Amino acid sequence: MNQALTSNHTGVRAGRASAKRLYAVVLGALLLAMGPAAFSARAASPASVVPQLIQQPVETGAPTQPIDVVVVLDDSGSMATCWPWPQGSPPFAPPCRAPSENPPSDPGELRYSAARLLLQLADADDRVAVVRFDTIAEGVGAMGSLQRVGDGANRQQLAATLQPPTDYIPRGYTRIDLGLELALNLIESSREPGRNQYVLLLTDGEPTAPAGSGQQRPRIAELLDTLRADHVLVFPVVLCNATAGCSGEFLREQFADFGVKEAGTAQDLLQVFSEIFTLMKPDRSLITNRGAGALEFTTRAPQGVQSVALVTPRGSLTALHRDDAPMITSSVLNDPNIDVNVLESGSLSEGAWTAQTNDPSGFAVVQAASYPELINPPPSLANSQASVRYYPAGKPPLLIARAVGPGSGETLIYNGDTEMDIFGQDNTRALLLSEEPEVVRLQLGADTKPLQLVRSFRLEARPDLPTAEVFLPLPTNPGLLDDGRARLQVGFGAGANVANMAATVYVFEAGAGEDRPLVYQANMACAGGICGDEAFKPVDGRAYQIYYVVQGEIDNVRFSDWAEAALELAPAVYLRGLPAQLDLAQMPAEGWPVELGSGTQEEIGSLAASIVLRNGETGEVAEGVTLDFVEDVPEQGTAQAALRVLGLETLRPGAYEGEITLKATNPAGRPMNVNIRPGETLPVHLTVERPLARIDAQAVDFGEVLFDTSPNFRLDQSALLPVAFAGRPFKITVTSGDPSCSSVRIVTGDLAEQDGRTVLPLHLTSAGPVQPATCTGTLTFSGPNGDYDVVPNQVAWQSRVASVEWSIVGGDLHLRDLQDAGARVQETVLVRFN
Repeated sequence: MNQALTSNHTGVRAGRASAKRLYAVVLGALLLAMGPAAFSARAASPASVVPQLIQQPVETGAPTQPIDVVVVLDDSGSMATCWPWPQGSPPFAPPCRAPSENPPSDPGELRYSAARLLLQLADADDRVAVVRFDTIAEGVGAMGSLQRVGDGANRQQLAATLQPPTDYIPRGYTRIDLGLELALNLIESSREPGRNQYVLLLTDGEPTAPAGSGQQRPRIAELLDTLRADHVLVFPVVLCNATAGCSGEFLREQFADFGVKEAGTAQDLLQVFSEIFTLMKPDRSLITNRGAGALEFTTRAPQGVQSVALVTPRGSLTALHRDDAPMITSSVLNDPNIDVNVLESGSLSEGAWTAQTNDPSGFAVVQAASYPELINPPPSLANSQASVRYYPAGKPPLLIARAVGPGSGETLIYNGDTEMDIFGQDNTRALLLSEEPEVVRLQLGADTKPLQLVRSFRLEARPDLPTAEVFLPLPTNPGLLDDGRARLQVGFGAGANVANMAATVYVFEAGAGEDRPLVYQANMACAGGICGDEAFKPVDGRAYQIYYVVQGEIDNVRFSDWAEAALELAPAVYLRGLPAQLDLAQMPAEGWPVELGSGTQEEIGSLAASIVLRNGETGEVAEGVTLDFVEDVPEQGTAQAALRVLGLETLRPGAYEGEITLKATNPAGRPMNVNIRPGETLPVHLTVERPLARIDAQAVDFGEVLFDTSPNFRLDQSALLPVAFAGRPFKITVTSGDPSCSSVRIVTGDLAEQDGRTVLPLHLTSAGPVQPATCTGTLTFSGPNGDYDVVPNQVAWQSRVASVEWSIVGGDLHLRDLQDAGARVQETVLVRFN
């Protein structure tokens, strides 16, 4: 699938030796049609980049979108009487003579036939109103307000009320201002969302008004400005006069950027109105080509023809054939001047059509589901394909178009001789022009005879519009973020007060050939005069062409421009997954998991890493800290590894700084000159805090034991001392000071967990009996060496040996009288012991 866009030069395609190539750009309206499937036809090389494509919504008006049209007809006296009117005498009808030598412009009242024809061509959901102006302005019949067209019966009823005046004597002036004012009121009072609104203004002269009516021309200009501000597109039509020629100089001044349609005769109004309607409705085409006295055209299935309306002078259609077979039509309009014959819906198969007429002014209006759509430059009125498209002068525009409907797979041809280059899915196409045209003609399909689905678009290069400017990437600043994503920015030049900005970015991989795949596309976020995007991740060793399409509004004028930039990344090996700041204290136990890969066409052997860590105070290199990392770089894809620094547990407290150095080698082990991401040297740091144990007790109480007179009596008591560590636990050594009781000794056990806290077991013993007393002393705590802190480092302890105490609790002893020598008396004494 060819993604190149050809620059157009005057002449045929075969002679364009100097044609440029452009590889990008389409408005956000096309993004839905350009998803990843658009590029599946291209076989990707092993080193090709996976597209980072983002689906976007379509922002284009459907051809079936209903519209509002207000037809404003000039009913001044010059339309039906000889003019200029004589002073002091009533006007008169032809034959014209002095002083009224100019014939009436529309004696057959064909302007009303043209209004009825437009009503017939409209879709059922369209709304149409007809107003007329002369000395006053008023609505015409039932169409004095916007009316839904509806079905055939409703159209006929509405058309029957469109009748011209019967008396022109009071209609001597041309109050265009009153007609536009009434049209504006109708539109403003009946505006509905989703409807484009149009005014078709017909006149045969310049604005005139009775004395005392004020200045009409400034009022007309003001009304036209209001309509433009309300996004209402006005189509001015000037009806020329057989002797006076074509007036309308004032309207030509007001529509200098859009142009004024001219009808040479009243009969031409029918075709002019129909042509204007094809601009309002992109699915309509006008056929006027004639051959051998017949109206001839050929239809094909991809064109999706839905209806054909044959417009001829009344009674002039004599026959209609498709492939030489007679076809039946139905007459749908009762009009004194014209016939409108419509083909039955079941008779629209493809074929060669011939309409025999006895009048050369007949034409056909074809409705087809297929049509060309110009996306960029965008219409100055949103979704109104007929509006002028503005772009900055001095820079040829970029045309972006697509084919819509069943013929979406067919070619698009610019100005009849240049085929636009295909771009993406759904036959989206683009062409970079080398000139600044005023009119762009796009044709869907390569048909050389009618039916040709051709649409014309008006473009205007304006010197007062700012040009698009690329802010990133720049040659001096690629705009790469720390994580490898690219910051893309575009806007308009400094000082440009542009509102409602919108932009789309397209990134193409620049390869050796012209087949450059689209790897990224996205709508950009716009704020503060800059549109940006930060989701694209370029790949090392790749070159990219970046294109922007940006649009905005200045003074309610919508316009667009495009800009391009280049981004190239040197070949590189990358290590992904490392944190932005390498704090060795935060390294997982198994090391940092990393992803190893490369963005280069060269073969790479391995990537090695080493570390140097220094004491921040002394500058001495920390011996014993190592990094064993030598990993093969995969030719395709990525590999998983771990970056683990060893020996950190041997470091003394203090602040350390250093760097990890990465080196790439080729398969032969020789160093390679490639970029290493995130960098060849990665700074690291580590703070080793002094280990701390906090004793959660003010004193240690071993409790109390009762003295025993047994010679085997010994002290044997235990206590648990709560300890809280800051950092990793360490061994605590306990030293007992001189106790108050001799032969008493205190030893420690191993740290243990109890009830969710860390405790240090203490065991107190004595080498021999201890007399009743309270034994006291101090315990001094210390870590493995001077790098460890224990707070407090000393606490008091005590252990109590209680004396045995007794008392007699009984009453008196009754020993009775002892009379005999050797006599015994036994009595019980009650004694209480502690």
